[in-house]
Amino acid sequence: MTDSPPPPKAPLNPWSIWIPIIIAALGLVVCYNWLISLQQKEHERQKAAAAGQPSRPPIMTRLTDDLELVERSGKTVHLAELKGKILVAAWVFTRCSRGCSAVTAQMKKLHDEFADHPEIHFLSFTLDTEDTPEILSKFASNFGITGSERWWFLNGDKTKVRNYMTRQFGFRPVEEIPEKDRLGPDDKYMHDLRIAVVDHQGHVRRLEDLQNQDPATAKFWEEQIRKDLRWLIDHRDGKVQ
Repeated sequence: MTDSPPPPKAPLNPWSIWIPIIIAALGLVVCYNWLISLQQKEHERQKAAAAGQPSRPPIMTRLTDDLELVERSGKTVHLAELKGKILVAAWVFTRCSRGCSAVTAQMKKLHDEFADHPEIHFLSFTLDTEDTPEILSKFASNFGITGSERWWFLNGDKTKVRNYMTRQFGFRPVEEIPEKDRLGPDDKYMHDLRIAVVDHQGHVRRLEDLQNQDPATAKFWEEQIRKDLRWLIDHRDGKVQ
């Protein structure tokens, strides 16, 4: 019995060769354009730095939820009321002995320096439920902050406020100080002393460490937060960058 001849081979489809080549070529074009874009952005950043102009602050996270709070005036407020504002926010604790006063003093300087910019709003969140509106008002008055509509001193539900500060702003969680390690009877909490800067679309741009123990580092952050605020002011009406 003779073997039957093998069936003829199907003709090679030229697209089976060209399609992978075309896909690879498009991938190279996309990659090339992406690299060129990165180089242009880096060139612009270096050019701005050489000219002494503030560079774009990074996007860290975003404020997505509203939060109901009580302001030092006794008025109930919502963070949603500040939509479209540039925010400068920090923890505060009126009986704090570990840096709250220094943070508030730094914010007061910024508040005064940017007094001509009503689009910037300042927020001080207390982590202590015992800080009543009256106590917060007195605390603010000690720093010469009396009738400013651009600065809220806030208290609210303990769990909700602390969760918001850590999950939305990105602050480190509050730590309870053991009694044996306290500097005094009111020294109950260890908390993040950085200042958050948030753009007009709710993006947390940076947590600025103005209270760093190294003087040179603290000085760097004092300058950086001012550069970031100027950049956000200049780009407030534009798209997120």
